Amino acid sequence: MAFSSSGKKNKAFTLTELLIALGIIGAIAAISIPSLMSSINNRILVTQLKSINGSIQQLASDQLITNKTKSLKETDFANPTLLLSDAYFAVAKTCSTADKAAADCWKTSGTNAIKYRKISDKSDATVSGPSYTSIVLKNGAVLGYKTRPDDAITGNADDKIIGEFCFDVNGNDYPNIVGRDYFCMVVTKKGKVIDDNNPTLSTAAKTTNCTGGDANYCYGAIVDSGWQMPY
Repeated sequence: MAFSSSGKKNKAFTLTELLIALGIIGAIAAISIPSLMSSINNRILVTQLKSINGSIQQLASDQLITNKTKSLKETDFANPTLLLSDAYFAVAKTCSTADKAAADCWKTSGTNAIKYRKISDKSDATVSGPSYTSIVLKNGAVLGYKTRPDDAITGNADDKIIGEFCFDVNGNDYPNIVGRDYFCMVVTKKGKVIDDNNPTLSTAAKTTNCTGGDANYCYGAIVDSGWQMPY
């Protein structure tokens, strides 16, 4: 307690009270900051996903127009090597058959190999991207593509799948988790980008499949949720 020049008592915090207040503030920060940072990181990853999605969608549309066709089967989407080239992507590295899973590409094999994990239980997830024809983009993303001609689409007898993209939006950087930075999407013959061959699933079902390690449904769950991660 302190006194003013008029002799009145001034209220002030004691050292103990200040330490208690700082401790409370520190505890709140320790709880809220990691959650806030996680939310920010997820938004950044979704933005990168949205950018790649836009590029693929635009490429599909351009191929249909340029080749004057109604089916991507009659375009470079039928040939992974032609599609994943400088003609269509900002390529930093073309991954050869021998090194596409090694360092500087997917890096899922060799020294200091990375492992992809599931959101649900953090266990190892099986990813198919490293087995596809792959490139590293100049922005650091790793992109793989495989043709899947004539695969049926549930609920859509008028269209079929032409191929599948699997990619890591930030390359070998963390978190390396299916549904966070690793995604897959398929392209139909008519140029639509969808989440595998059953886009009729509910958002809840897609989310469950995604968090369980099935990358083919993470994209759909995010799009259904207004470009936000619902998990």
